Amino acid sequence: MARGRPSKKAHIVSAAGGLFTKQGYQSTSIDQVVQTAAVSKPTVYSNFPTKLVLWEEVLIALIEASHIEMQTCLDKLKKHTDRAFTDGWITLWETWVNKPEHLAVYRIMLGEQHKMQPSTFALFAEFEAVLEAVLLDWVDFTSVKTENLFAMKAVSREALLTPALMNLGGASRSDFVRYIKNELDQY
Repeated sequence: MARGRPSKKAHIVSAAGGLFTKQGYQSTSIDQVVQTAAVSKPTVYSNFPTKLVLWEEVLIALIEASHIEMQTCLDKLKKHTDRAFTDGWITLWETWVNKPEHLAVYRIMLGEQHKMQPSTFALFAEFEAVLEAVLLDWVDFTSVKTENLFAMKAVSREALLTPALMNLGGASRSDFVRYIKNELDQY
């Protein structure tokens, strides 16, 4: 590989990631990946023997990119020590659900479960662990009690992630802030 140039494998993963995000797993063919990446079919198959292997490599790349992005968001939140817990919590969730590639991962994993292998589900768990880690770090940073963490995560999924997956408007930020504050007051 020449210095400064991305590898063909990384280029193929990037091209496939864009297609999976726009079209989903089922509607993305290896031929489309070949065309989008402007490489030969043997080049794709020599690096990725199946579409599932390619999807898993895309998922690995998304995990790495998501970790960096979410950690950057968390670091920015921590610099503003006057930020309320709820504001930071919602900012982290909004950062997560406002990424089309993240939503594509959920849609693919929910819609194509029957095609996935245990290794794919393990990668999906790693993907979700990125969000979980920054949320827990924010909870620790703000010294919020964790007794209601499960409920807050469930409500956040219902209010922010589910509507985003369904292309619906979620709860208003003010309603969501009010609900989270009510959850915190219960403990």
